[in-house]
Amino acid sequence: MHEIAARAGVGKATVSLALRDDPRLRAETRRRIQRLAAKMGYRTNATVANLMAQLRASRNPKYHANLGLLNTNADPDALASHFTSRQWIDGCRARAKLLGYGLDEFWLHEPGMNPAALASMLESRNIRGLVISPLQDRGTLPDRCDAIWNQFAGVVVGLRPAWPPLDFSSNDQFSTAFLAVQRLWQRGYRRIGLVLGAGMDALVDRRFSAGFWAGHEAVGGNERVPVFPFQPDGEAAFGAWWSMHRPDAILTPHEEVKPWIDALGIDVPGDVGLAHLDRHEDLPEWSGMNQNHARVGSVAIDLLVGKLHRNESGLPDCPAASFVQSTWVDGTTTQALAGMDAMPSLAAAIA
Repeated sequence: MHEIAARAGVGKATVSLALRDDPRLRAETRRRIQRLAAKMGYRTNATVANLMAQLRASRNPKYHANLGLLNTNADPDALASHFTSRQWIDGCRARAKLLGYGLDEFWLHEPGMNPAALASMLESRNIRGLVISPLQDRGTLPDRCDAIWNQFAGVVVGLRPAWPPLDFSSNDQFSTAFLAVQRLWQRGYRRIGLVLGAGMDALVDRRFSAGFWAGHEAVGGNERVPVFPFQPDGEAAFGAWWSMHRPDAILTPHEEVKPWIDALGIDVPGDVGLAHLDRHEDLPEWSGMNQNHARVGSVAIDLLVGKLHRNESGLPDCPAASFVQSTWVDGTTTQALAGMDAMPSLAAAIA
């Protein structure tokens, strides 16, 4: 770094800031020093870099710059209207603040908003990285936005994007369903049914249904209950499914199932156990899987800040995924059934 500083005609501290792409330096200064360092064969010393990261983490965080939060939903209030997205964004904000970054929110469908206008707004605020909200419309964003993804660093929070192919953080829906089957099995349930809408399963690349059946195989379950394809107007069909298959536990991400069961006069948990695949504080009585959405948000920020530290922008050659595991929460909708053996260990079940 001393040699680079001498060649560039700047101080060593300026070189340090430039090699970390610190926005306190002008962009042209950072690029000039970075090009010179690459030409001179500079390589980061991993041991020293790790030590400096620990030293910086032990201090109170100082403001570095802002990151952008891009709401891609057609509804400008979508991120605040649902528990899951609120938790994602809360996790993003908390982690960004801890690392010394602000988080400015933008709405992709703001009147007059176009890629050029958005890029100009981001540059004027010295924003080089974007956290992008989940893509609900078949997992895609309009082609007119491609210039944005090529110009800035981006990470999608919550769901895998089909396009643009960006790095993303998400709950591990496969292991969520897999572990839920195990927890129900441990409590003595053997005829476990899944109530799941096809659209929701498709949105997560069918990881819910795949994890459910894999979990069933892992515990050695031989009483298969067909999946009920949830639809909001499907109460009558659900009643017929129940009468035909009589599951002793139901696993679902749809809270509408509980009033359907109540209307049939079925006691929960006396007649059937009920577990939610996305159990959260708005469903305090439910047993089920807490998807740890705030952690998903914080992981998205870690991915994005890491890209900025490595001077990465544009679409990656091979998108990376970071999955966050769920945790089981006991509620009043399940019980331990008497006279049932505990589930064997997973290793024994697989063997």
